[in-house]
Order: sequence, then structure tokens, then C-alpha cells
Amino acid sequence: MAVLEELWKRSNFKPNREQEQAIRHTDGPLFLTAGPGSGKTRVLLWRTLNLIVCHNVPPDEIFLGTFTEKASLQLRQGITAYLSEATSLTGTPYDISRMPVGTVHSICRRILTDRRFSRGRMRPGGVALVDELDQYFSLMRHWNDLLEDSNFGPNANATINDYLAGKKSTSRHGAIANVLSLFNRFSEECLDPDEMLGKTHDAVLKRLIRLYGAYLKLELVDLSRLQQAALNHCRESDASARVLRHVIVDEYQDTNHVQESLFFHLAAGHRNLCVVGDDDQALYRFRGSTVENLVEFEDRCRELESARFSGFS
Repeated sequence: MAVLEELWKRSNFKPNREQEQAIRHTDGPLFLTAGPGSGKTRVLLWRTLNLIVCHNVPPDEIFLGTFTEKASLQLRQGITAYLSEATSLTGTPYDISRMPVGTVHSICRRILTDRRFSRGRMRPGGVALVDELDQYFSLMRHWNDLLEDSNFGPNANATINDYLAGKKSTSRHGAIANVLSLFNRFSEECLDPDEMLGKTHDAVLKRLIRLYGAYLKLELVDLSRLQQAALNHCRESDASARVLRHVIVDEYQDTNHVQESLFFHLAAGHRNLCVVGDDDQALYRFRGSTVENLVEFEDRCRELESARFSGFS
């Protein structure tokens, strides 16, 4: 009996036709539509195992990403358990210590420190990443200067709170918290302040955009800009598009523009991009996800090759 079938037997897993097709698909783009209870996580894990065990794809050449820490832990623990069972069957050890598996943010950090993605394979410099608290206090420290640089004018805090939260408040804390949410959305969508200024006649929005431009000059690498930093880093090296033989993304409906650009760049060399999505569960739209990335995946894949589509339930 073939290794994959024997492992299914040991795990008491009987995939249906659509699931088996997804697991065995190894060449070219693949879009899987999967709702709650469809077993999509198990299918992704078996698909990853199939690539590693049956097709000899090194684990560090497989990108397996998702969007929450809980889902990330589930993927890492799952693939570890599956490969351990495979080792007991084949006698071959499998090391996933260098495999880019986890949240998209964590994988972006890995990309920024992995010389395979660097131009000329030079050792990349360190990236000083700030968390949400550091981001807040940085804005607090520079708040008055940022308001002055952006010509925000008097009563800035009240104007910001009213415009963004509908509250009549002069709280500086509230104003900073409100603009951080807006700035993170701008960063996740890679929006350019100069371009945005030319597309609106809203006086308050123009001032907020200028404030965002002033914020960018602080050159903080926050979580929202981490992904852009990884994308820019990869774009500096043509070889970075050939490092990963397979790019697999769960919860694809939660991607934003910069994430989609990164996924397609990383998959460009081998053209193996697999995404799983469910339009009914766009959990992070409020954080900048763009459901069009899911809806238009077929058209976007034409630049790679003719996409293959499937679904399972």
C-alpha cells in the first residue's frame, strides 16, 4: 500500500473525492472553497504531508500561513504529529524547525531575517519591530510635533475624536487611539499619502492623511507595516520568488492588499499557490482584509498560469 494511503488508514481518515483531489494536487494554483466543519485544516495538513513525504519537498520550501495564533498553533502541532507518524512508517526523520509555518506576521519576520530572500543572499539587517503599545507611546511622545507638521490646526483632538468616533471629546488618548486604527488600515492597504490627498475633498480627511504622512516619517516598523517591509525586502531580489516551492494560505478571505502581493510574489517562481477561503467568514475585514482578493483569485492567478479550482464539504 502507498505511504499516503497507509497513513490515512492509521489515522482512520477517509477523504471524500474533493478532499483527496485537494490533497494530491501538487502542480499550479489551487483555490479551495471551504466552510465551517468542512475539515479544511485536516486537508491542508495532509496536503502538506503529501508534499513533504511523497514528493520530497523540503519543509523549509513550504509556506503554510494563517491569521490567528490559535490557528497557527493548530497547524504547527498538526503537521508535527502527522510527520511523526510518517517517520514511524518510513523511518525517515522530518525537520520543520526552519519551515515558515505560522501566522502571516510571524512568517514575515522570518523572511526579513532569512538570507535566502535577500539580494545576493547577503545577511539581512535586523528590523526593530514595535508592538501596539510601543506604537501608541511613540505617537504620544511625538503627538504635538506631528500635529504641527501636518498643519492640523487648533482643537485637533476634538476634531479627530468627532470625525473618527463621533464623540465630543478633547482626549488626547482617544485621538491617538482613533488615528492608530486608521493608520494601521492605511498601512495594511499600502496607501500612499500623496496619492490619497489627490482623491478627496474632505478637509478633515486631508488633515488626517497629512498626519499619517508625518507619522510615516517616524519610520516605525509596526505590525501593519511589517508585511510591507517583508514585501519590499523580497522585491529587492528576483531570487526571492523562487525560494518557496509551495505557498499555502488558510483563511484567504482575510487577506489585505499587501499580503496578497506578498503571496503572489513568493509563488511566482514555482507557480504553486494554494489558498483556502470562505466568504461567509471574513473575520478581519475591519482590519483591512479585502474580500475581492478571494472573489477575484481566479483572474489574479492568470499571471501564474491557468488556475485549478475545487471545493470540498
